[in-house]
Amino acid sequence: RGESHRAREWREAVAHDGDRGPIDVVRQVQKTWAQEHPEQVLKWVFPTKRRECLRIRFGATQKMEGLTTPGFRAAFGELMHDCPPSVLSTMMYLYLNYLQPHHKRIQAQGRHLLMVKVYESKGEASCWFIPLKEVRELHRSAAEAMVGGVSLNDVQLVESYTVENTFALHMETFACPLGSDRGNQYGECTWVGGMALHLITEDEHSPMHDKSQEFARVPEEDRAELAERQAKLREKRARKKAGQKLKKAEMAAAQAAEDQAAKEQEEAEAEARRKEGLIAPHESFSKLFEDVAPRRREGLLQPHESLRSMFKSGAM
Repeated sequence: RGESHRAREWREAVAHDGDRGPIDVVRQVQKTWAQEHPEQVLKWVFPTKRRECLRIRFGATQKMEGLTTPGFRAAFGELMHDCPPSVLSTMMYLYLNYLQPHHKRIQAQGRHLLMVKVYESKGEASCWFIPLKEVRELHRSAAEAMVGGVSLNDVQLVESYTVENTFALHMETFACPLGSDRGNQYGECTWVGGMALHLITEDEHSPMHDKSQEFARVPEEDRAELAERQAKLREKRARKKAGQKLKKAEMAAAQAAEDQAAKEQEEAEAEARRKEGLIAPHESFSKLFEDVAPRRREGLLQPHESLRSMFKSGAM
């Protein structure tokens, strides 16, 4: 049980030892699941609104369970901390057919809370992701007295989980009580829980595996402090990244100005060389142009003497 009484059953993450049975059993199945059962794997989508959610029908989960062994189902049940059977079946289906095959794409989306609502009377589950900012807003606006909803534990988990190989889960079940109004096909909330589900990596000695183990061993009462430290660390990284981006932009602007100045200098030098390369006219051409006007006047025909006399007589 978490700090908020709205989270009826909020389970902390458990550190998994790769040498133990359940981990090895699940790892062996997930290695070949997508190749052996491609028709089961869900297409890539990343719903962040309830109206866009993944809908998982109980018929699909039952069909998938028929393709697995009792040993696998028991092993996955240990990793899910004995959640209600409907939640366990839904998460087993979701893990093999969506979370594990698409974990890198999910990781690239950043911090989110995976909301899973199982409607037992309707025979289906709805799953979608809630961004960290919205998780905080939902917790602030939710009434403490409500049964379900986002709890403080959810907020702290999303703020602190290892993004590379962990999924922050909030799960709820709904059912219609016997004799209730059948007009409500969803029913009333019967169970609320949350946990950090760790992706089982192929290489248990990878740095990602170590980070997951470190997070899993943090006591629940220390998670608020861990979330605060990680929030400060993210802010520091964001400031550093922004500073680097600004410095890079300033360097790019300075380089552009330098390149423009060099281009203008090169164009000026090219113009100067072009002018120097022009051929000056020969001296004889200069003299010819100077003498052409007098010679042109001398070459004009003079009017006949009779025409001159006529013009003079007419003028008189």
